[in-house]
Amino acid sequence: MMKFINSNILSHPDRLLEDHVSQVVELANDFYSNLPINDEILRDILTIIAFSHDIGKSTQFFQEYIRGDKNLKNKKETNHAHLGAVIGLYLTDKYLKSKNIDNPFLLSLAYILPKRHHSNLRDFLEDLSIDEQDIDILQKQIKSIDKEEFKIFLKNVKLQDKNIINFSFEEIDLDQIKQNLRKIKRFTRKLKNQKSLEYYINTVLLFSLLLDADKSDVGIKTDKNILFKEIQINPKIVDNFVKNLSTTKTHIINLREKAYKEVSDKKIDINKKIYTLTLPTGLGKTLISFKIALKIAQKVKKEKNKDLKIIYSLPFLSIIEQNYNVFEKVLENSNIKLDSSVILKHHHLTGFKYKEKEDEFDYDTSRILIEGWNSKIITTTFIQFFYSLIGNKNKMLRKFHKFANSVVILDEIQSIPHRYWLLLRKILTEMAERFNFYIIFSTATQPLILEKENYTELINHKPYFEKINRYTINIDKNPKTIKDFSNSLKINQEKSHLFIMNTVSAAKELYQQLKKEYENEKIIFLSTHIIPKQRLERIQKLKLSEGKIAVSTQLVEAGVDIDFDIVYRDFAPFDSLNQSAGRCNREGKKEKGEFFVIKLKDENGREFSSYIYDPVLLSITDEILQNPRYEEKDVFNLINEYYQKLSSRKSDKESLDLLDMLYSLKFSGEKEKGKISSIQDFVLIKEDIYKEDVFIEIDEEAKEVWKEFSNIWKLPDIFERKKAFDSIKADFYKFVVSVPIKGNPPPIENNFNYVPYENLDNYYDLETGFKVKGDLYFEF
Repeated sequence: MMKFINSNILSHPDRLLEDHVSQVVELANDFYSNLPINDEILRDILTIIAFSHDIGKSTQFFQEYIRGDKNLKNKKETNHAHLGAVIGLYLTDKYLKSKNIDNPFLLSLAYILPKRHHSNLRDFLEDLSIDEQDIDILQKQIKSIDKEEFKIFLKNVKLQDKNIINFSFEEIDLDQIKQNLRKIKRFTRKLKNQKSLEYYINTVLLFSLLLDADKSDVGIKTDKNILFKEIQINPKIVDNFVKNLSTTKTHIINLREKAYKEVSDKKIDINKKIYTLTLPTGLGKTLISFKIALKIAQKVKKEKNKDLKIIYSLPFLSIIEQNYNVFEKVLENSNIKLDSSVILKHHHLTGFKYKEKEDEFDYDTSRILIEGWNSKIITTTFIQFFYSLIGNKNKMLRKFHKFANSVVILDEIQSIPHRYWLLLRKILTEMAERFNFYIIFSTATQPLILEKENYTELINHKPYFEKINRYTINIDKNPKTIKDFSNSLKINQEKSHLFIMNTVSAAKELYQQLKKEYENEKIIFLSTHIIPKQRLERIQKLKLSEGKIAVSTQLVEAGVDIDFDIVYRDFAPFDSLNQSAGRCNREGKKEKGEFFVIKLKDENGREFSSYIYDPVLLSITDEILQNPRYEEKDVFNLINEYYQKLSSRKSDKESLDLLDMLYSLKFSGEKEKGKISSIQDFVLIKEDIYKEDVFIEIDEEAKEVWKEFSNIWKLPDIFERKKAFDSIKADFYKFVVSVPIKGNPPPIENNFNYVPYENLDNYYDLETGFKVKGDLYFEF
């Protein structure tokens, strides 16, 4: 027997380069095989990219660094990505010429994706360049490579067709590489004129496949078959759960059951990819959409033999927890084992604990599996979903290929800013056409994001809106100060009251006024200035009807399952008003509720709504609310009128500008205020520059968490520190508020704003939260 000889070239301290590269190529190809794409050229380019990405690690500089010479850590000669990019470009050029194919775009991918596999994507035009200093470094790197060891490495790499990767460094002409890059740049400059999303989608698809294969090989220290685990879930599990719901029959519950049956009985045509589920608040959209998603997945498995994921995406963390718990109950009810391969949740506060059967994987493996959405059912935020679809960040784009073969439920889609409607219409319909990518828009207020010919309605929703009439809507357009409004109130102590304000400062002011007026009443206050732990406790009290009066900001507007007899809402765009109205007589068990739309102004006469909402949305809402009184059954026509007016008046400029960035492959660029300069400028939630995170040490639990955090901060290794913090992150952020601190800055400890228990009174009110001081009156 011939003795196996390894190259002695390391990719990681415990890994040979040939083993790592072979595995990354294999995983990338296996991921690609699952895609509904039949393009052998693209597959071969992916193979070259996966092979090339770490070739630069074969240099003497990197080998000495990986074996312990830390002085080489930040040296340019140690960087391996650029040499990998050069090899990728060289091999792709050679491959395409052998096929008589002229495709500068594929050449650009072969160069840029290996170059950026440890960083975020940038502007292609700027990245497709190589200067004399780069050439000098590359020549030094190539010269340092042990050519005999590299030959052994090439021989040991496991690949079906080795012809596409066979080369020697002597063949590479860096001047020719430079010329090729100039040619590719000329092509890239003209991409914008083609107005095609194909280039963007293929770029992030191949980048995603490379990243996932690379990270999965390094991070998953168990059997990698877990990445390809197929799980079938019968849609009937939702039927079983619904049957077991013990409920007293009411008009609302009868309508809920009727809606569930109507949608459940609907035949699914898997050639139709986009669906809408529009129903009034409280009619069970969560369970209905889950049932339909499972039904689509079952049919695709039967007819196409493709295993689909279910991705449930929502705008708010509070609803994620709520709906995740519903899904868990549905699965448990049918005795389905709840491990992470079946269901997981993923957002910025998720801990990294991945369990399969009885095994819990170590931190590194768990993180890779969770961040890679390796599960049948994923519940996640709009931030995770949309930034993985449209963006430049390495960590987010890694998930892009998971959108293929998936059913995505987008809940509360009306919270997406209207300036992005055209952008989302274009990219979502393109994804649906190219991949087994199904979308269910689930909402009580279906925004006109898509044209009617692009989607299928799952239910004839109009009769449900007409048959439901839980509250009366009262409109008062006469602006009042909070003091005047409070003085004019006549609270019926037999009924429950909810007041929803537009700003935290307005909510605090009203709360103080009501406390004076109704000293004997228990009043519950809610805002983002209250730590999440207290917020959840207070919401739970409201669910149990322990508070007759509640004052809140918009955080109760959507998804929080609370029910009040009377709701007052400061003026806002109509979709927000409609969401707030969903907290009024939600279950329809009481006599008719009352929903009041009021206009509140500050002492200077400016309406609070004008500080935070788009004037166009406010103007349209003013126009459609002509009468002083409406019924809930009128909402259907009002919401249609609102969205029709919005569609005719909204500006598509940001969408069009962002589409130009996608067409041009301009992933990043220098930010210009008020201008779209790159894909990076796609921002769902605009950051408030005045807000900072503050840890509030409010009780013994908070003290323990801070103590753990302080100990973690002492760890010398930054990676160990991050790993340790991830294990306490969810508990840590239960005590964190994001607030304007300019007038009242807390001390900084361990690089974090920190309010110690002994100093609580100076910074935090146990009833209304963080004490904002100074000129930042309009906090929201």
